[in-house]
Amino acid sequence: MISFENVFYTYAIKTPYECLAIKNINFTIKDGELVFIVGKTGSGKSTLIQHLNGLLIPSEGKVKVDNFVLSRKRKEATKKIAPLRKKVGVVFQFSENQLFEDTLEKDVAFGPMNFKVKKDDALKIAHEALKQVGLGEEYFKRSPFELSGGEKRKAAIAGILALNPDVLVLDEPTSGLDMKSKKEVMKLFLELNQQGKTVIIVTHDMNLLLEYGKRVIVMKDGELIDDLTVGDFFYRDHKFDFLEVPEIVKMLRLLFEDGHKLPYREIKDVDSLASELKKESEK
Repeated sequence: MISFENVFYTYAIKTPYECLAIKNINFTIKDGELVFIVGKTGSGKSTLIQHLNGLLIPSEGKVKVDNFVLSRKRKEATKKIAPLRKKVGVVFQFSENQLFEDTLEKDVAFGPMNFKVKKDDALKIAHEALKQVGLGEEYFKRSPFELSGGEKRKAAIAGILALNPDVLVLDEPTSGLDMKSKKEVMKLFLELNQQGKTVIIVTHDMNLLLEYGKRVIVMKDGELIDDLTVGDFFYRDHKFDFLEVPEIVKMLRLLFEDGHKLPYREIKDVDSLASELKKESEK
């Protein structure tokens, strides 16, 4: 289980550049949950997720991930951070820029080898991870620098999957992917979640949230302003319209105001809307 307890984080403390990035963050994520984190650029999303594997330690408060406790008061515990980073895999936005080996298989095998897995076994793990994200054998020996932006993003995801983490944290995982690739990686994340992995997705793509989300944490100006279901997020009081609203939601709101009785929270796309309108007309 993951919990944030009164977490604050300040960059560049006691310098002219001091900046309070997140403040008084409190929430809990149970094992096996699928959670989206949304907010505008600068809302604190990326700072928040860097606490999940110890890249950042709270300036105040504490973060718990199972038996790991991260806080300024437990400096000794934060030094033994490697097992936490195997448990919590983070795919950062633009993480494809961190690819560095001369072949894709070596790049993905680097993580397991860093955790003392033998080279041959690490390569087998890398091959399976690459296949999971849709990069087959023809990619194993290719240079990462020859790949498209979307393929690099898939390779970065494979690098984390190769560590087999219990918690998968993804910062804008579908950015730069075409629609087909977006659906493929989201299908993969959902399958991993159904297998018991905790999946946390940071996104600004409200269509992605509408189609795949159940629970959403909303960040604004460094604060957690709400933690609610996706249905409430889109259809309760319109209080989150500072974020982009999907066109399908705008249409559904107009239909609601016009008196149509539809299962609004169950409609995710044009096809499901057309189906429900047809059912309504046949009544």
